[in-house]
Amino acid sequence: MPERVGEGLRALVVDDEEVVRSVVVEVLEGMGFLATPAESLTAGRQKLAVDRYDLLIIDKNLPDGSGLSMAHEVAERSLDAQVVIISGYATLSSAVEALQTGVADFVVKPFDLADFRARLQRVIESLKLRRAYRTLFKELQEKNAILEGLATRDPLTGLDNHASFQESVRREIERGRRYGARCAVVLASIDRFRDINASLGFPGGDALLRSLGGFLLGSGRAADLPAYLAGGDVLARFGGDTFAILLPQTDRTGAATRAEHFRRTLEQTELGSGLPRITVSVGVAAFPEHAQDADALIAAAGTSLDAAKQAGRNRLICWSRELSAGGRLDSAQVRHEADKLVALQRSIRERSFQSVYQPIVDLVAGTEVAWEALTRPTDPAFTSIIDLLGTAERSGQVPTLGRVLREIQIATIDKLPPDKLLFLNVHPFEFLEQGGIEAEPALQPWTKRVVLELTEAAELSNFARARERVAALRAAGFRIAVDDLGSGYSSLNHLALLEPDFVKVDMAMIRGIEEGSRAARLIKHILEYCRGEGMRAVCEGIETREELRVVAALGVSLVQGYLLARPGPPFPKVSRELELTPAPPKSPKRRG
Repeated sequence: MPERVGEGLRALVVDDEEVVRSVVVEVLEGMGFLATPAESLTAGRQKLAVDRYDLLIIDKNLPDGSGLSMAHEVAERSLDAQVVIISGYATLSSAVEALQTGVADFVVKPFDLADFRARLQRVIESLKLRRAYRTLFKELQEKNAILEGLATRDPLTGLDNHASFQESVRREIERGRRYGARCAVVLASIDRFRDINASLGFPGGDALLRSLGGFLLGSGRAADLPAYLAGGDVLARFGGDTFAILLPQTDRTGAATRAEHFRRTLEQTELGSGLPRITVSVGVAAFPEHAQDADALIAAAGTSLDAAKQAGRNRLICWSRELSAGGRLDSAQVRHEADKLVALQRSIRERSFQSVYQPIVDLVAGTEVAWEALTRPTDPAFTSIIDLLGTAERSGQVPTLGRVLREIQIATIDKLPPDKLLFLNVHPFEFLEQGGIEAEPALQPWTKRVVLELTEAAELSNFARARERVAALRAAGFRIAVDDLGSGYSSLNHLALLEPDFVKVDMAMIRGIEEGSRAARLIKHILEYCRGEGMRAVCEGIETREELRVVAALGVSLVQGYLLARPGPPFPKVSRELELTPAPPKSPKRRG
């Protein structure tokens, strides 16, 4: 009895001669195949469209076409089947033509049944061998994927492991050196995890770590990332109870803000049934501000994390040079930083800020046209607004602080005449934050009377994003000012790309210059450019009558400084004893 090599396999026989079809079907069934006959190409194609076949035996010459066309279709569709062509034309050219289509064999009619069975057996053995190789290859790929995962993934959480994370940081820093991009590393450690692990047992501790890994990832979908993540961020279990985040194209303020959002959100989140609420201590370091290579950057983040734990846990500390002395944490500096963080949170909660206002004067009209709101911290922990902002930057609380300050500053705008403007200072990070300032309820009724003054414009690097934000803020009704214009290329670049409504000229450019000097001519060109583009220049820091005379001669119409009025309660007026120097006519409206 012949070997039943076709057991469990399906075969399709396409031949227009009934006798041949019957003989072939009988042979196939004797070999264990489930055989189906078809009398034409059309009938064969219909059956092939409905069922899956392992073997096709096709006559080369059929009434409605060549059987080779069907063989071509099988190859083009990558069907997992062997094709045998049978033909009554025993010519070499016919055999070559058939074999060139990739068929398994070419059999000439009439054929010897024993030889035919032997040929079919070899064809099926080849098919089975091909399928076995494919299965083995797939298994090898799966095992390789598992091995690669073990090399780069933490088996407990599914996040990147320590070694993979370090390699990602190295690649990102190399990219940063090549293209001038920034990046930051965040390290977060579960507070008192040893006690939690002892309480839950090792299985419970592992469940907590898995849940925290899932919390970091959010849904895992790029379109639904948590607010503290962005596309391209790298998440890792750095070791034990410490997790790490690599934030590409992120400076220290952005990194601290996103890390603080993560810390606060986690503080209010239940990770799972039977799991305790947890807090984390967080350390942040940024390239190139804090370190120049991967090892140093990760070490700086680790130092910051240690400082956060040493300072009382459940807080964020951004790296600073004062934190580390001779490779050891400076305890006094850590305590000082912790006190600053507590003072910042207390100041925000209690709104411990004093707002004062300084007028901006139009020399042509001889009257105030706007006031700039300035803030002074009242908590003795802060020596100045710079000290306050530095603490907010290092702790990721710039958006929270900025929103509170603007709420306090705008509260007095109803005391201003309706044709007067109010300048509010905005940190570059807040300026670039999508949907941030324009969504603040306190500002929305007053957008047409508010000028957002962008401080530290030199910190901007993503000008495409900055232009988008300028357009969005203008659409909401705000006007835009750029502070501290200098004479360098960077400042001029800001004017050309941001196209602000107002330009604050730093008085440091003006002091000491003489009329007709190169410096004076350069400033005059800058002012002419501003007038031509419809930007109004404001010269700030005017302290003497001679300085007022010089800026007026240069063509500045808007001025601000102690000579005119000191910052004070809402809203100081310019001294009427001061004789204001006439200036050129008002600037033309913005083109376009």
